[in-house]
Amino acid sequence: MLVGRRMTKDPKTVSPEDTLSKAAGIMREFRINHLPVLEGGKLVGIVTDTDMRNVSLTGEPTADGMKPPERRVREVMKTEVWSLTPEDAVEDALLIIRRKKFGALPVLSGDRLVGIITKIDLLNAVIDVLNLDEVGLRIEVSLPGNMKRFEELVALLDGMSARVRSCIITPRKGSDGMVALLRLDTIDGPKVISELRARHFDVMGTADFS
Repeated sequence: MLVGRRMTKDPKTVSPEDTLSKAAGIMREFRINHLPVLEGGKLVGIVTDTDMRNVSLTGEPTADGMKPPERRVREVMKTEVWSLTPEDAVEDALLIIRRKKFGALPVLSGDRLVGIITKIDLLNAVIDVLNLDEVGLRIEVSLPGNMKRFEELVALLDGMSARVRSCIITPRKGSDGMVALLRLDTIDGPKVISELRARHFDVMGTADFS
């Protein structure tokens, strides 16, 4: 899955010379938490709602009681910005956001900002891939490290009219096997699980986590 298919296109932006109150107003109006900062059409930074909360928008009054000029985006924006391209994988975006604890990543095509991908965008991508919005049976089946047994599993499910709606195969920790995470279109979960176990498929249950 590519970032370009999951990003928010044409994101709202500010310039380094915009006031913090303007940036805060854009965030409130559009219910967003991150604003890329553009100067001359190029990405030069990013400002977040956290940055905004950590500073005063106008500063403290002077000794003569005069209100100081409003603070500018350039004073609080982060200038070391990680970015992606539309052709990058969503998995890469997930890893960067987790490791760096970012809330969002700008997306560039060359030097041009074309989008932004946020934690919510990535969460929605996972929900779509796993088809979690639909009702169905979710099971985990432990398998050997080859596709033959997996093919047998799919054929057996098809024979029980338990259509596979989504499937993710991951390595099994501590072994050379794998785990298939399946979401099935069936209304008879207990029967499906019982039949799989009768055919010697290792369907993981609550005892596997104790």
